[in-house]
Formats: sequence, structure tokens, C-alpha cells
Amino acid sequence: MVGHNFLEARELTSGDIFPIDRVLDIQITVDAKDWDTIRFQSRNIFEALQERRQHAPLDHPYTYVEASVSIDGVEFPQVGIRKKGFIGSQNSIRPSLKIKLNHIDKDRRIDGLTNLTFNNNQSDVSLISQFIGYGLFNAAGSPAPRCAYAKLTVNGQSLGIYTHVERIHRPLLKRAFGNTNGVLYEGTAVDFNPGWVGSFEHKLGSDEVGRNRIQRLIDVLGSPDKDIELAIGELVDLDSFYTFWAMEGLLSFWDGYSGNKNNSFIYLNPETDKFHFIPWGADCMFERYSPSEER
Repeated sequence: MVGHNFLEARELTSGDIFPIDRVLDIQITVDAKDWDTIRFQSRNIFEALQERRQHAPLDHPYTYVEASVSIDGVEFPQVGIRKKGFIGSQNSIRPSLKIKLNHIDKDRRIDGLTNLTFNNNQSDVSLISQFIGYGLFNAAGSPAPRCAYAKLTVNGQSLGIYTHVERIHRPLLKRAFGNTNGVLYEGTAVDFNPGWVGSFEHKLGSDEVGRNRIQRLIDVLGSPDKDIELAIGELVDLDSFYTFWAMEGLLSFWDGYSGNKNNSFIYLNPETDKFHFIPWGADCMFERYSPSEER
């Protein structure tokens, strides 16, 4: 009983939930009907890649249900849980999941983190792509999420080993850039194409300022001249982008921004007043070719 009370009272830190030397134990309890509801939610490639996404990101089909979660024995009641994933990680038996700690209690967080992301590694049977890949990005000075491994159990049934990936949000921005008051966007199968200014999904900061900057970059790329690199450098931090670009190539990240115009975040850093790129969706690194290409 004393030990149980200690676990309830213990306050976790970000170091506790992103260990590099052990596997987290994640126990989820959720109503069986709610679990069936979220795990069978899905989308297909035809819905996800509709032409109208160039004007605004399409809504995802995933909804939150209430659950409780235990992280290494520390209890978090009344959290929100939903399925996650674009196309490649769709799975109704072992779905990738997001856990929203502040679903009911708006003040609940772990070192500023309110959302936890658990990827099912469906595209990575080796289980190493995200853990090693993001680690190498960070080692090279290109900001990336932290990673850990986790064994997920739902209603007493083990779902196996997942990768726990840090959400790209304020805690990461503060650690990487020293500030959180810039503008953050997510890019999913989008690029800086004419007419696509609305396609990037707004996450943080002034959308008006960020969209204006995206449009300026689209204009520069659409009217190339001999000084185009200089013009791009007024809007994108080129030193950081070259590192980001090289790392995507060296790690064979075919589904990243430079390989597939996909899986990236851009942050308009107020310290530089320029865009910086952050990798995401790194469950398919270390592959020689894109599996979608014919050989």
C-alpha cells in the first residue's frame, strides 16, 4: 500500500518518459466499445490526397475517447486517447495512438508535455528507425524529437513494442531554439507550390505572419533567377536546412521532406526570422529505395 501511494504521488519528468536504457510500461484502460470505435477509424489514400487539400489541410477522421493510463505505474485518470497516422501506419489491431493528458484536467502535463505519441512501427520491423534516426539528427545539431521504447497494454492485452516520440510543440521548440513564440506548421504531402499557401497545417503562433512568409517563399521559388539561393536565404535558414537536407539523405529518409515532400515541420524562428525544418514520421529511414517506386 505504501508503494502504491508513492507511485500515485510521484511526479514524472520528461527524462522519465524518454529513457534510452529501458522500455516504458504503458497500461491503458478504456471502455471496450470506445476502443473499438477509435481503432476502426481510418482514412484511405484517395480521401487523404484530395485536390482541395492545397487550400487547407483535410480534417482527420480520429476522435478522442476517455481512458486512463499508467506510465511505469504512475496513474493518469481521465486522459483522452485517439488513433493517429496518415496512411502507412493504419492498423486496427495495433493502432498508433495519441494520449492527451489534459483532456479533462487542463493543467495536467509532464514537464510541459500535454500529448504523448506512440507509433506502432508498422513501417519499421527493425524498430530502430525513429530511435536512431532522430538521435542522429539531434547529434548533428538538427532539432528533432526525443524517442523511447514502450510496451503498450490495452485492457490487459499486450500490443507489443511501440516507439514513444516527442510531440513537436513548445517543449521541443524551447529546447531547440530557446523560444516558443514563433510560428509552427506541419507539412504532410505538401510543398511550396503556387496556390498551396493554405496547405500547411498551422500549429502555433501567428498564422497571418506565417502564411505571408510561406507565400513569399512560394513566390521566390516560382520566379527563379541567378540569385535565387540568396533570395531563399532571406526566408529559410540555409545553414540549418542544408544540415537537415543532408541528414535526410544520409539516413535514406525517402518519406521525408526532401525525398517525398512529406513528414516535416517548419518553424518560423523569431530569433532568425527565418524558417527552420524539423523531421517527422521517421519510421522508414535506412531504406535503399521508396517501396512505392517500381524497380
